[in-house]
Amino acid sequence: MRSERLDLVLMPIPLIDAFIAQDRAAVDRLADYRVPASFPTAGALALLRFRREQLTHDPSRSPWLLRAIVLRDTRRMIGFVNFHGPPGSNDVGAPDAVELGWTVFPNHRRRGYATETARALMNWAATERGIRRFISSTTPDNAPSLRVHNKLGFARTGQVVDGEIIFELRR
Repeated sequence: MRSERLDLVLMPIPLIDAFIAQDRAAVDRLADYRVPASFPTAGALALLRFRREQLTHDPSRSPWLLRAIVLRDTRRMIGFVNFHGPPGSNDVGAPDAVELGWTVFPNHRRRGYATETARALMNWAATERGIRRFISSTTPDNAPSLRVHNKLGFARTGQVVDGEIIFELRR
């Protein structure tokens, strides 16, 4: 999956396993991009473990799950993105919707990468899978994420799940 400046590279199970094992030699061998030494953080590690468990039970979820956000010109990982799973795997239980979430590492923020990433992910889902309804969420105090939602055209649904504002976009 590509955008103007980024490659969204699917993380295969062996790479996820290497991240979980904190085996940097395996990570360097398996990833065709540079991964920051600070990745994964504790929060990212918990997500990696959760997504790995999902893949254990249903490998067909792979295209919907973890992707590295890779800056194409430097081949450096600048964040990660994923859907929560295939259609129906979202905080509002909508069978026709997918939920996406992204993280851009702090030293790469405020350059439009999150917007570009989310747009590319939604374009892939629409083109390749026929998805027209997207869900996303963020905390009320995450001003940068709120701006990304606004730039992409997401609308607040009025719902709050686990302290996060739920947004929806229909294409």
